[in-house]
Amino acid sequence: MIRLYEKSKFALLALALVAGVTAVGAGEGEAGLQLGFVWPDEVIGGDALKLSDGEPLLGFRGGYRAGNRVGWFIDGFYSGLETSTSSINLLAGRTGVELFSKSGRWFFDLGGGLMSFDLDNAPSVERTFGSVSFGQRFQIDDGTFLRWELRGDTTIDDDGFGGEDLSNGLFVLGLTWGGGQRTDSDGDGVYDGRDKCPDTPRGATVDARGCPSDSDGDGVWDGIDRCPDTPSGWPVDATGCPTDGDGDGVPDGRDKCPDTPKGATVDDTGCPKDSDGDGVWDGIDKCPSTPKGAIVGKDGCPKDSDGDGVWDGIDKCPDTPKGAIVGKDGCPKDADGDGVWDGIDKCPETAKGVPVNPDGCPKAAQLFEEGKKKLILEGVNFEINSAKLTLNAQQILDGVAKSLADWPEVRVEIAGHTDSTGSDTHNQGLSERRANSVRDYLMSKGVSGQRMVAKGYGESKPIADNNTKDGRTKNRRVVLNKLD
Repeated sequence: MIRLYEKSKFALLALALVAGVTAVGAGEGEAGLQLGFVWPDEVIGGDALKLSDGEPLLGFRGGYRAGNRVGWFIDGFYSGLETSTSSINLLAGRTGVELFSKSGRWFFDLGGGLMSFDLDNAPSVERTFGSVSFGQRFQIDDGTFLRWELRGDTTIDDDGFGGEDLSNGLFVLGLTWGGGQRTDSDGDGVYDGRDKCPDTPRGATVDARGCPSDSDGDGVWDGIDRCPDTPSGWPVDATGCPTDGDGDGVPDGRDKCPDTPKGATVDDTGCPKDSDGDGVWDGIDKCPSTPKGAIVGKDGCPKDSDGDGVWDGIDKCPDTPKGAIVGKDGCPKDADGDGVWDGIDKCPETAKGVPVNPDGCPKAAQLFEEGKKKLILEGVNFEINSAKLTLNAQQILDGVAKSLADWPEVRVEIAGHTDSTGSDTHNQGLSERRANSVRDYLMSKGVSGQRMVAKGYGESKPIADNNTKDGRTKNRRVVLNKLD
Protein backbone atom coordinates (compact mmCIF):
# COMPACT_ATOMS: atom_id res chain seq x y z
CA MET A 1 0.00 0.00 0.00
CA ILE A 2 2.83 2.44 0.91
CA ARG A 3 4.40 1.81 -2.46
CA LEU A 4 1.16 2.65 -4.19
CA TYR A 5 0.72 5.97 -2.43
CA GLU A 6 4.24 6.95 -3.48
CA LYS A 7 3.17 6.95 -7.06
CA SER A 8 2.23 10.41 -8.25
CA LYS A 9 -0.78 9.20 -10.19
CA PHE A 10 -2.48 8.20 -6.94
CA ALA A 11 -2.26 11.69 -5.58
CA LEU A 12 -5.87 11.80 -6.89
CA LEU A 13 -7.10 10.02 -3.75
CA ALA A 14 -5.55 12.59 -1.48
CA LEU A 15 -6.93 15.31 -3.70
CA ALA A 16 -10.43 13.94 -3.14
CA LEU A 17 -10.24 14.54 0.58
CA VAL A 18 -8.44 17.86 0.26
CA ALA A 19 -10.91 19.19 -2.27
CA GLY A 20 -13.85 18.14 -0.12
CA VAL A 21 -12.43 19.81 2.99
CA THR A 22 -11.69 22.95 0.98
CA ALA A 23 -15.29 23.03 -0.30
CA VAL A 24 -16.66 22.63 3.20
CA GLY A 25 -14.59 25.50 4.29
CA ALA A 26 -16.12 27.58 1.54
CA GLY A 27 -19.56 26.75 2.89
CA GLU A 28 -20.87 25.13 -0.29
CA GLY A 29 -19.21 21.71 -0.30
CA GLU A 30 -19.05 18.49 1.64
CA ALA A 31 -16.51 15.82 2.60
CA GLY A 32 -16.83 12.47 4.23
CA LEU A 33 -16.06 8.79 4.60
CA GLN A 34 -17.39 5.85 2.61
CA LEU A 35 -17.84 2.18 3.44
CA GLY A 36 -19.18 -0.55 1.23
CA PHE A 37 -18.52 -3.55 -0.92
CA VAL A 38 -16.99 -4.09 -4.33
CA TRP A 39 -17.73 -7.05 -6.58
CA PRO A 40 -14.73 -7.36 -8.95
CA ASP A 41 -14.87 -8.55 -12.53
CA GLU A 42 -14.53 -12.33 -12.91
CA VAL A 43 -11.26 -11.74 -14.72
CA ILE A 44 -9.93 -10.43 -11.42
CA GLY A 45 -11.88 -12.42 -8.87
CA GLY A 46 -12.02 -15.65 -10.81
CA ASP A 47 -15.81 -15.95 -10.62
CA ALA A 48 -18.98 -14.15 -11.75
CA LEU A 49 -20.29 -11.30 -9.63
CA LYS A 50 -22.17 -12.69 -6.61
CA LEU A 51 -23.25 -11.05 -3.38
CA SER A 52 -21.20 -13.57 -1.45
CA ASP A 53 -18.07 -12.52 -3.37
CA GLY A 54 -18.22 -8.85 -2.34
CA GLU A 55 -15.10 -7.39 -0.73
CA PRO A 56 -15.18 -4.49 1.79
CA LEU A 57 -14.03 -1.08 0.69
CA LEU A 58 -13.00 2.10 2.48
CA GLY A 59 -13.06 5.50 0.82
CA PHE A 60 -13.26 9.26 0.97
CA ARG A 61 -15.56 11.69 -0.80
CA GLY A 62 -15.68 15.38 -1.53
CA GLY A 63 -18.38 17.36 -3.31
CA TYR A 64 -19.54 20.80 -4.34
CA ARG A 65 -23.12 21.89 -5.12
CA ALA A 66 -23.28 24.50 -7.86
CA GLY A 67 -27.08 24.70 -7.67
CA ASN A 68 -30.18 22.88 -6.51
CA ARG A 69 -29.99 20.33 -9.36
CA VAL A 70 -26.27 19.95 -10.24
CA GLY A 71 -22.94 19.47 -8.47
CA TRP A 72 -19.36 18.19 -8.83
CA PHE A 73 -17.76 15.33 -6.91
CA ILE A 74 -14.40 13.60 -6.40
CA ASP A 75 -13.90 10.36 -4.46
CA GLY A 76 -11.60 7.40 -4.00
CA PHE A 77 -11.58 4.02 -2.29
CA TYR A 78 -9.35 1.13 -1.31
CA SER A 79 -10.24 -2.58 -1.16
CA GLY A 80 -8.16 -5.68 -0.58
CA LEU A 81 -9.25 -8.44 -2.99
CA GLU A 82 -8.50 -12.09 -2.30
CA THR A 83 -8.44 -14.49 -5.24
CA SER A 84 -7.59 -18.15 -5.53
CA THR A 85 -4.09 -17.29 -6.77
CA SER A 86 -3.16 -13.99 -5.17
CA SER A 87 -4.06 -10.96 -3.14
CA ILE A 88 -4.80 -7.70 -4.95
CA ASN A 89 -4.89 -4.20 -3.53
CA LEU A 90 -7.46 -2.17 -5.50
CA LEU A 91 -7.20 1.59 -5.37
CA ALA A 92 -9.54 3.82 -7.44
CA GLY A 93 -10.20 7.52 -7.75
CA ARG A 94 -12.77 9.31 -9.89
CA THR A 95 -14.43 12.68 -10.48
CA GLY A 96 -17.54 13.81 -12.35
CA VAL A 97 -20.91 15.51 -12.38
CA GLU A 98 -23.71 14.81 -9.88
CA LEU A 99 -27.34 15.51 -10.86
CA PHE A 100 -30.11 15.84 -8.26
CA SER A 101 -33.88 15.33 -8.35
CA LYS A 102 -36.22 18.24 -7.64
CA SER A 103 -36.44 17.26 -3.98
CA GLY A 104 -32.63 17.01 -3.75
CA ARG A 105 -32.88 13.50 -2.32
CA TRP A 106 -32.19 11.32 -5.38
CA PHE A 107 -28.93 11.74 -7.29
CA PHE A 108 -27.25 10.40 -10.43
CA ASP A 109 -23.46 10.46 -10.88
CA LEU A 110 -21.62 10.35 -14.19
CA GLY A 111 -17.82 10.46 -14.20
CA GLY A 112 -14.50 8.69 -14.73
CA GLY A 113 -11.10 8.13 -13.19
CA LEU A 114 -8.17 5.80 -12.65
CA MET A 115 -8.02 2.44 -10.90
CA SER A 116 -4.83 0.56 -9.88
CA PHE A 117 -4.41 -3.15 -9.21
CA ASP A 118 -1.36 -4.03 -7.03
CA LEU A 119 -0.79 -7.78 -7.41
CA ASP A 120 1.46 -9.84 -5.10
CA ASN A 121 3.13 -11.81 -7.85
CA ALA A 122 2.85 -9.51 -10.87
CA PRO A 123 3.43 -5.92 -11.93
CA SER A 124 0.81 -3.36 -10.96
CA VAL A 125 -1.90 -2.55 -13.50
CA GLU A 126 -3.48 0.90 -13.94
CA ARG A 127 -6.53 1.53 -16.06
CA THR A 128 -8.78 4.49 -16.75
CA PHE A 129 -12.49 3.83 -16.33
CA GLY A 130 -15.94 5.32 -16.78
CA SER A 131 -18.44 5.26 -13.93
CA VAL A 132 -22.20 5.53 -13.49
CA SER A 133 -24.09 5.47 -10.16
CA PHE A 134 -27.36 6.46 -8.56
CA GLY A 135 -28.65 6.64 -4.99
CA GLN A 136 -30.23 8.71 -2.27
CA ARG A 137 -29.03 11.36 0.11
CA PHE A 138 -30.64 12.00 3.52
CA GLN A 139 -29.98 14.93 5.79
CA ILE A 140 -29.77 13.68 9.38
CA ASP A 141 -28.67 16.93 10.99
CA ASP A 142 -27.42 20.39 10.10
CA GLY A 143 -24.56 19.77 7.70
CA THR A 144 -24.62 15.96 8.12
CA PHE A 145 -25.82 13.66 5.35
CA LEU A 146 -26.16 9.90 4.95
CA ARG A 147 -25.82 8.51 1.42
CA TRP A 148 -26.16 5.23 -0.35
CA GLU A 149 -25.44 4.44 -3.96
CA LEU A 150 -25.17 1.61 -6.44
CA ARG A 151 -22.27 2.05 -8.83
CA GLY A 152 -20.77 0.43 -11.91
CA ASP A 153 -17.20 1.03 -13.17
CA THR A 154 -15.97 -0.12 -16.60
CA THR A 155 -12.40 0.22 -17.82
CA ILE A 156 -11.60 2.22 -20.92
CA ASP A 157 -8.02 1.25 -21.83
CA ASP A 158 -6.68 -2.34 -22.10
CA ASP A 159 -3.50 -2.48 -20.00
CA GLY A 160 -2.96 -5.81 -18.20
CA PHE A 161 -5.21 -8.76 -17.62
CA GLY A 162 -4.75 -9.83 -21.21
CA GLY A 163 -6.35 -6.65 -22.48
CA GLU A 164 -9.81 -7.70 -21.40
CA ASP A 165 -12.40 -5.14 -20.29
CA LEU A 166 -12.99 -5.01 -16.54
CA SER A 167 -16.31 -4.15 -14.90
CA ASN A 168 -16.75 -3.75 -11.15
CA GLY A 169 -19.97 -3.35 -9.19
CA LEU A 170 -20.11 -1.37 -5.94
CA PHE A 171 -22.51 -0.66 -3.12
CA VAL A 172 -21.41 2.33 -1.05
CA LEU A 173 -22.65 3.93 2.17
CA GLY A 174 -21.32 7.36 2.99
CA LEU A 175 -21.44 9.88 5.79
CA THR A 176 -20.58 13.43 4.77
CA TRP A 177 -20.31 16.74 6.50
CA GLY A 178 -20.56 20.27 5.27
CA GLY A 179 -22.97 23.01 4.24
CA GLY A 180 -23.57 22.78 0.59
CA GLN A 181 -27.06 22.78 -0.84
CA ARG A 182 -29.09 21.30 2.00
CA THR A 183 -32.27 19.50 1.03
CA ASP A 184 -35.67 20.82 2.06
CA SER A 185 -38.10 18.39 0.43
CA ASP A 186 -41.29 20.15 1.54
CA GLY A 187 -39.91 23.67 1.05
CA ASP A 188 -40.86 24.85 4.55
CA GLY A 189 -37.46 26.40 5.32
CA VAL A 190 -36.41 23.60 7.69
CA TYR A 191 -33.82 21.23 6.22
CA ASP A 192 -34.75 17.58 5.99
CA GLY A 193 -32.21 16.52 8.59
CA ARG A 194 -33.97 18.58 11.23
CA ASP A 195 -37.51 18.47 9.82
CA LYS A 196 -39.79 16.32 12.01
CA CYS A 197 -42.68 16.85 9.60
CA PRO A 198 -41.09 16.36 6.16
CA ASP A 199 -44.41 16.31 4.26
CA THR A 200 -45.71 19.72 5.31
CA PRO A 201 -47.84 21.22 2.50
CA ARG A 202 -46.49 24.25 0.67
CA GLY A 203 -47.27 27.58 2.28
CA ALA A 204 -47.88 26.27 5.81
CA THR A 205 -46.21 28.10 8.70
CA VAL A 206 -43.89 25.78 10.64
CA ASP A 207 -41.95 25.83 13.92
CA ALA A 208 -38.22 25.20 14.39
CA ARG A 209 -38.80 21.45 13.99
CA GLY A 210 -40.53 21.94 10.62
CA CYS A 211 -44.00 21.04 11.90
CA PRO A 212 -46.98 23.18 10.92
CA SER A 213 -49.14 25.00 13.43
CA ASP A 214 -52.93 25.38 13.53
CA SER A 215 -53.72 28.33 15.80
CA ASP A 216 -57.50 28.06 15.55
CA GLY A 217 -57.60 24.25 15.59
CA ASP A 218 -59.75 23.95 12.46
CA GLY A 219 -57.53 21.40 10.73
CA VAL A 220 -56.11 23.87 8.19
CA TRP A 221 -52.48 24.88 8.79
CA ASP A 222 -51.47 28.45 9.54
CA GLY A 223 -50.08 30.08 6.42
CA ILE A 224 -52.64 28.22 4.28
CA ASP A 225 -55.58 29.18 6.52
CA ARG A 226 -57.24 32.30 5.08
CA CYS A 227 -59.38 32.66 8.20
CA PRO A 228 -56.90 32.01 11.03
CA ASP A 229 -59.25 33.16 13.79
CA THR A 230 -62.11 30.70 13.16
CA PRO A 231 -63.84 29.83 16.47
CA SER A 232 -63.15 26.36 17.77
CA GLY A 233 -65.38 23.61 16.43
CA TRP A 234 -66.74 25.49 13.41
CA PRO A 235 -66.80 23.57 10.10
CA VAL A 236 -64.43 25.08 7.55
CA ASP A 237 -63.63 24.65 3.87
CA ALA A 238 -60.26 23.78 2.34
CA THR A 239 -59.03 27.37 2.84
CA GLY A 240 -59.86 27.32 6.55
CA CYS A 241 -62.82 29.67 6.25
CA PRO A 242 -66.18 28.84 7.89
CA THR A 243 -68.74 27.16 5.67
CA ASP A 244 -72.27 28.48 5.18
CA GLY A 245 -74.32 25.57 3.84
CA ASP A 246 -77.61 27.45 3.43
CA GLY A 247 -76.03 30.69 2.19
CA ASP A 248 -77.77 32.90 4.75
CA GLY A 249 -74.60 34.74 5.79
CA VAL A 250 -74.36 32.98 9.16
CA PRO A 251 -71.50 30.42 9.41
CA ASP A 252 -72.57 26.82 9.98
CA GLY A 253 -70.74 26.76 13.30
CA ARG A 254 -73.11 29.42 14.67
CA ASP A 255 -76.17 28.68 12.54
CA LYS A 256 -78.96 27.15 14.65
CA CYS A 257 -81.19 26.81 11.57
CA PRO A 258 -78.82 25.33 8.95
CA ASP A 259 -81.57 24.57 6.42
CA THR A 260 -82.96 28.09 5.98
CA PRO A 261 -84.39 28.50 2.45
CA LYS A 262 -82.58 30.83 0.07
CA GLY A 263 -83.58 34.48 0.35
CA ALA A 264 -85.03 34.32 3.86
CA THR A 265 -84.01 37.07 6.30
CA VAL A 266 -82.30 35.61 9.38
CA ASP A 267 -81.18 36.77 12.82
CA ASP A 268 -77.71 36.45 14.37
CA THR A 269 -78.27 32.74 15.03
CA GLY A 270 -79.15 32.04 11.40
CA CYS A 271 -82.85 31.47 12.06
CA PRO A 272 -85.43 33.06 9.71
CA LYS A 273 -87.94 35.69 10.80
CA ASP A 274 -91.69 35.87 10.17
CA SER A 275 -92.82 39.35 11.14
CA ASP A 276 -96.48 38.88 10.22
CA GLY A 277 -96.71 35.31 11.51
CA ASP A 278 -98.19 33.90 8.31
CA GLY A 279 -95.71 31.00 8.02
CA VAL A 280 -93.74 32.55 5.14
CA TRP A 281 -90.27 33.84 6.10
CA ASP A 282 -89.32 37.49 5.76
CA GLY A 283 -87.24 38.01 2.63
CA ILE A 284 -89.36 35.47 0.78
CA ASP A 285 -92.69 36.97 1.92
CA LYS A 286 -93.90 39.37 -0.79
CA CYS A 287 -96.66 40.63 1.52
CA PRO A 288 -94.84 41.07 4.85
CA SER A 289 -97.71 42.94 6.53
CA THR A 290 -100.45 40.34 6.13
CA PRO A 291 -103.03 40.68 8.94
CA LYS A 292 -103.16 37.95 11.55
CA GLY A 293 -105.31 34.98 10.64
CA ALA A 294 -105.33 35.52 6.89
CA ILE A 295 -104.65 32.50 4.70
CA VAL A 296 -101.66 33.08 2.41
CA GLY A 297 -100.03 31.46 -0.61
CA LYS A 298 -96.41 30.35 -0.98
CA ASP A 299 -95.37 33.94 -1.64
CA GLY A 300 -96.87 35.10 1.67
CA CYS A 301 -99.69 37.08 0.05
CA PRO A 302 -103.26 36.58 1.36
CA LYS A 303 -106.00 34.95 -0.68
CA ASP A 304 -109.50 36.28 -1.33
CA SER A 305 -111.48 33.43 -2.88
CA ASP A 306 -114.76 35.36 -3.27
CA GLY A 307 -113.09 38.63 -4.30
CA ASP A 308 -114.92 40.73 -1.72
CA GLY A 309 -111.78 42.45 -0.39
CA VAL A 310 -111.73 40.51 2.89
CA TRP A 311 -108.93 37.90 3.12
CA ASP A 312 -109.65 34.22 3.46
CA GLY A 313 -109.19 33.16 7.06
CA ILE A 314 -110.65 36.48 8.24
CA ASP A 315 -113.69 36.31 5.93
CA LYS A 316 -116.63 34.78 7.84
CA CYS A 317 -118.66 34.53 4.64
CA PRO A 318 -116.10 33.14 2.16
CA ASP A 319 -118.72 32.39 -0.52
CA THR A 320 -120.14 35.89 -0.94
CA PRO A 321 -121.37 36.36 -4.53
CA LYS A 322 -119.49 38.73 -6.77
CA GLY A 323 -120.50 42.37 -6.45
CA ALA A 324 -122.05 42.15 -2.99
CA ILE A 325 -121.10 44.86 -0.51
CA VAL A 326 -119.62 43.31 2.66
CA GLY A 327 -118.66 44.39 6.14
CA LYS A 328 -115.27 44.02 7.84
CA ASP A 329 -116.04 40.38 8.55
CA GLY A 330 -116.60 39.67 4.84
CA CYS A 331 -120.34 39.08 5.19
CA PRO A 332 -122.72 40.85 2.75
CA LYS A 333 -125.19 43.55 3.78
CA ASP A 334 -128.92 43.79 2.96
CA ALA A 335 -130.10 47.28 3.83
CA ASP A 336 -133.75 46.81 2.75
CA GLY A 337 -133.97 43.25 4.10
CA ASP A 338 -135.36 41.80 0.90
CA GLY A 339 -132.85 38.90 0.80
CA VAL A 340 -130.82 40.38 -2.06
CA TRP A 341 -127.36 41.65 -1.03
CA ASP A 342 -126.41 45.28 -1.32
CA GLY A 343 -124.27 45.78 -4.39
CA ILE A 344 -126.32 43.20 -6.27
CA ASP A 345 -129.73 44.70 -5.33
CA LYS A 346 -130.89 46.93 -8.18
CA CYS A 347 -133.73 48.26 -6.03
CA PRO A 348 -131.97 48.81 -2.68
CA GLU A 349 -134.92 50.66 -1.08
CA THR A 350 -137.68 48.09 -1.58
CA ALA A 351 -140.35 48.34 1.10
CA LYS A 352 -140.33 45.71 3.81
CA GLY A 353 -142.21 42.56 2.96
CA VAL A 354 -142.52 43.20 -0.76
CA PRO A 355 -141.61 40.11 -2.78
CA VAL A 356 -138.65 40.75 -5.02
CA ASN A 357 -136.91 39.16 -7.97
CA PRO A 358 -133.26 37.91 -7.79
CA ASP A 359 -132.14 41.43 -8.76
CA GLY A 360 -133.85 42.86 -5.67
CA CYS A 361 -136.61 44.67 -7.52
CA PRO A 362 -140.30 44.04 -6.62
CA LYS A 363 -142.11 41.31 -8.46
CA ALA A 364 -145.12 42.07 -10.67
CA ALA A 365 -148.53 41.50 -9.05
CA GLN A 366 -149.71 37.92 -9.05
CA LEU A 367 -152.26 37.07 -11.73
CA PHE A 368 -154.41 35.09 -9.36
CA GLU A 369 -155.67 36.38 -6.07
CA GLU A 370 -155.48 34.15 -3.04
CA GLY A 371 -157.88 31.20 -3.46
CA LYS A 372 -158.83 31.98 -7.06
CA LYS A 373 -157.84 29.99 -10.15
CA LYS A 374 -159.52 31.90 -13.00
CA LEU A 375 -158.73 35.25 -14.56
CA ILE A 376 -160.64 36.80 -17.42
CA LEU A 377 -158.26 38.92 -19.48
CA GLU A 378 -160.37 42.01 -19.86
CA GLY A 379 -159.48 44.03 -22.95
CA VAL A 380 -157.70 41.22 -24.77
CA ASN A 381 -159.60 41.60 -28.04
CA PHE A 382 -158.98 40.54 -31.62
CA GLU A 383 -159.74 42.00 -34.96
CA ILE A 384 -163.23 41.06 -36.32
CA ASN A 385 -163.55 37.39 -37.15
CA SER A 386 -159.69 37.04 -36.69
CA ALA A 387 -157.10 35.69 -34.26
CA LYS A 388 -154.91 38.76 -34.66
CA LEU A 389 -154.42 40.64 -31.39
CA THR A 390 -155.24 44.31 -31.22
CA LEU A 391 -152.58 46.77 -30.02
CA ASN A 392 -154.42 47.23 -26.75
CA ALA A 393 -154.55 43.46 -26.26
CA GLN A 394 -150.78 43.23 -26.73
CA GLN A 395 -150.19 45.87 -24.04
CA ILE A 396 -152.39 43.94 -21.62
CA LEU A 397 -150.56 40.69 -22.41
CA ASP A 398 -147.20 42.42 -21.76
CA GLY A 399 -148.29 42.78 -18.13
CA VAL A 400 -149.37 39.13 -18.04
CA ALA A 401 -145.96 38.07 -19.37
CA LYS A 402 -144.20 40.15 -16.70
CA SER A 403 -146.23 38.53 -13.93
CA LEU A 404 -145.61 35.03 -15.28
CA ALA A 405 -141.89 35.80 -15.48
CA ASP A 406 -141.76 37.01 -11.89
CA TRP A 407 -143.75 34.02 -10.65
CA PRO A 408 -142.14 31.11 -12.47
CA GLU A 409 -143.98 28.49 -10.43
CA VAL A 410 -147.38 29.41 -12.01
CA ARG A 411 -148.75 27.26 -14.89
CA VAL A 412 -151.89 28.30 -16.84
CA GLU A 413 -154.44 27.17 -19.38
CA ILE A 414 -155.25 29.82 -22.01
CA ALA A 415 -158.93 29.29 -22.82
CA GLY A 416 -160.52 30.91 -25.88
CA HIS A 417 -164.32 31.53 -26.00
CA THR A 418 -166.72 33.01 -28.63
CA ASP A 419 -170.36 34.13 -28.74
CA SER A 420 -173.01 32.13 -30.60
CA THR A 421 -172.83 34.12 -33.81
CA GLY A 422 -171.88 31.82 -36.63
CA SER A 423 -171.72 28.06 -36.82
CA ASP A 424 -170.42 25.89 -34.01
CA THR A 425 -167.56 24.62 -36.17
CA HIS A 426 -166.48 28.09 -37.13
CA ASN A 427 -166.62 29.31 -33.52
CA GLN A 428 -164.64 26.29 -32.26
CA GLY A 429 -161.83 26.87 -34.73
CA LEU A 430 -161.77 30.59 -34.06
CA SER A 431 -161.52 30.08 -30.28
CA GLU A 432 -158.59 27.69 -30.70
CA ARG A 433 -156.74 30.05 -33.00
CA ARG A 434 -157.22 32.95 -30.58
CA ALA A 435 -156.01 30.88 -27.59
CA ASN A 436 -152.85 29.88 -29.53
CA SER A 437 -152.34 33.48 -30.63
CA VAL A 438 -152.21 34.54 -26.96
CA ARG A 439 -149.86 31.65 -26.10
CA ASP A 440 -147.54 32.54 -28.97
CA TYR A 441 -147.41 36.19 -27.91
CA LEU A 442 -146.57 35.32 -24.30
CA MET A 443 -143.82 32.94 -25.51
CA SER A 444 -142.37 35.78 -27.59
CA LYS A 445 -142.03 37.71 -24.30
CA GLY A 446 -139.95 34.96 -22.72
CA VAL A 447 -142.59 32.81 -21.02
CA SER A 448 -141.81 29.09 -21.40
CA GLY A 449 -144.31 27.26 -23.60
CA GLN A 450 -144.18 24.34 -21.15
CA ARG A 451 -145.97 26.51 -18.59
CA MET A 452 -148.94 27.26 -20.89
CA VAL A 453 -151.68 25.15 -22.49
CA ALA A 454 -153.88 26.74 -25.26
CA LYS A 455 -157.43 25.40 -25.63
CA GLY A 456 -160.52 26.62 -27.56
CA TYR A 457 -164.04 26.13 -26.21
CA GLY A 458 -166.00 27.86 -28.98
CA GLU A 459 -169.49 28.99 -27.90
CA SER A 460 -169.91 26.09 -25.49
CA LYS A 461 -169.37 28.00 -22.24
CA PRO A 462 -171.23 31.35 -22.37
CA ILE A 463 -171.18 33.58 -19.27
CA ALA A 464 -173.90 35.96 -20.56
CA ASP A 465 -177.00 36.05 -22.80
CA ASN A 466 -176.00 35.70 -26.45
CA ASN A 467 -179.33 37.33 -27.43
CA THR A 468 -178.08 40.71 -26.32
CA LYS A 469 -175.19 42.71 -27.66
CA ASP A 470 -173.71 43.17 -24.21
CA GLY A 471 -174.03 39.46 -23.49
CA ARG A 472 -172.30 38.48 -26.72
CA THR A 473 -169.43 40.87 -25.93
CA LYS A 474 -168.88 39.21 -22.56
CA ASN A 475 -168.96 35.76 -24.15
CA ARG A 476 -166.12 36.72 -26.58
CA ARG A 477 -163.31 36.35 -24.03
CA VAL A 478 -159.84 34.90 -23.17
CA VAL A 479 -159.55 33.26 -19.76
CA LEU A 480 -156.44 32.17 -17.83
CA ASN A 481 -157.06 29.11 -15.69
CA LYS A 482 -154.41 28.33 -13.06
CA LEU A 483 -153.19 24.76 -13.30
CA ASP A 484 -152.15 22.77 -10.27
